[in-house]
Amino acid sequence: MKKLCFVILLFFILPVSAFANTDHLILVNLTTNQLSFFENGNYTKTFPVTTGRDRTPTPEGNFCIITKYKNKEYHRKKIAGGAPNNPLGTRWLGLDKNEYAIHGTNREWTIGSRESNGCIRMHDRDIQWLYDRVHLQTKVIISRFHTSPEYEANKLGYRVVSWNGRKIEEEQIGILTLVDRVDIYWQEPNGQLTKVKTVLPNERYAVYSKRKDGIYYIGNNLYIVDETGEKIRYEQIPSSILSNIYKRKYNVP
Repeated sequence: MKKLCFVILLFFILPVSAFANTDHLILVNLTTNQLSFFENGNYTKTFPVTTGRDRTPTPEGNFCIITKYKNKEYHRKKIAGGAPNNPLGTRWLGLDKNEYAIHGTNREWTIGSRESNGCIRMHDRDIQWLYDRVHLQTKVIISRFHTSPEYEANKLGYRVVSWNGRKIEEEQIGILTLVDRVDIYWQEPNGQLTKVKTVLPNERYAVYSKRKDGIYYIGNNLYIVDETGEKIRYEQIPSSILSNIYKRKYNVP
């Protein structure tokens, strides 16, 4: 009964937006002391963090955000919320694990080290950014890995739909990077390709289809032609990412 009353109280106290049904993920890498944020399948940003020292390690596993506070009081030493000497900083995202949390700090110079009592500390500007985007029940995975955040999140079951930090467009199959000057063509109604402009190296284009003869469709009836493959570098989007895009679009379990 007490637990039920607490849940009802939360419902009336917290705004509806705090419980918004969004698909977010916070992924913490204890190997690199970094925290990555994903929103609706897209990798968004990575931040440096401080994690637990050897004798007070940050717990590994799957958790979720259950509390959010601005300028939380530090009860242990009765330091008021928002005070310059408050070690919790300006924002608190509490986990469903004892009293562990992701929070700010008044010791900004320690970010990136291992010196906390198990909590995850962030620069105050970073935790403020994260706080504004994270809702209650957001999933938090704390792990150790040497791969990219996108690869690890996908491996851990989160349906990642971005690739190399870039959002993938609908029906996109790859990315084209120019390594030399390349011509762009318009396809006429009769199928003939007409040159419209020349672009310089280092430009990148989404690819929606490709042919064996080195013709790449980049959208809006425009094509890039490179029969030898010497002027471009083509990267195919992994099938797992394309599968995730399909599953998210059609709500496939």
